[in-house]
Amino acid sequence: MKVLLGQKIHPHAMELLRKKGFEIIISPSPEDEVVRDHITHADGIIVRTATRLSRESIYAAKQLKVIGRTGAGVDNVDVRAASEKSIPVCNAPEANTKTVAEHALGFMLAMAKDLQKMDAGVREGNWQIRNQYTTVDISGKTLGLVGFGKIGRAAAKICSNALDMPIMAYDPYLSKNISVDFPFVLADTIQEVFQKSDFISLHIPYSKKNHHLVDQELLSLMKKSAYIINTSRGGIIDEQALAECISQGKISGAALDVFENEPPAPNNPLLGLKKVILSPHSAALTQESASRMAVHAAQGVIDVLSNRKPKWVYNRNDLGW
Repeated sequence: MKVLLGQKIHPHAMELLRKKGFEIIISPSPEDEVVRDHITHADGIIVRTATRLSRESIYAAKQLKVIGRTGAGVDNVDVRAASEKSIPVCNAPEANTKTVAEHALGFMLAMAKDLQKMDAGVREGNWQIRNQYTTVDISGKTLGLVGFGKIGRAAAKICSNALDMPIMAYDPYLSKNISVDFPFVLADTIQEVFQKSDFISLHIPYSKKNHHLVDQELLSLMKKSAYIINTSRGGIIDEQALAECISQGKISGAALDVFENEPPAPNNPLLGLKKVILSPHSAALTQESASRMAVHAAQGVIDVLSNRKPKWVYNRNDLGW
């Protein structure tokens, strides 16, 4: 059986596929149109973030039985089209939880301690920058979470237990009876989170419904001393509005791992702001997490093609499993 890769995945996962007797085909490019040219006779496909697997490509596949996604989010796969064709979409929802939470924490610490500015000062011979007192303590500051799923809770647990931060969360899909091993307040509205938090971290999937959810109106509710972090998906924040708020001093800064267009265009206003920390959608791409995500996705593909039900199937309910 043939398994198509939208692009190379971690060697551990490729080795696993080969050991199980599958033929691996690697698309020359991760773009959907290129992948479509090679998907016709594939029995399974594994995609990373760069491939946006469309309805057209899924329907072009003549014998596709399973789609693997190296990560938790599946916004780059037309899941409805897959379900229409009874194709399971196997993701990896537990592979990068702590990894992404750590990245969000790294962003938070870097902003609070003004590490970019301090590093530049030392390199430029400006030792007296230490006396500008631009840094802040994190202990006692409120962490506001938009989305309180696996990653949001992991970040909250670290910040509550290790950094003594009060936690406020907003998640309209969450049961109010949720039990966790740290104190938190469940906000009734997203506006409350933006008004009361010192650090706001986004942990929600992208959908048309929450496109530019964080807009000028929400950002205007933030404290002038507050920071916002996004390690979830681009498009949730209105980047132009965010850039304006930061450049006008309405909030203290932002840290983004994801963007509406990836990579961001050279004229993206966030690229020129010193109070913004950026990373290239790499929050989940540690050595360990990259291996786990690819292996979990590959195992899902192997299971389906071996007539076994995999552990993680995003569209399980649509398939009646």
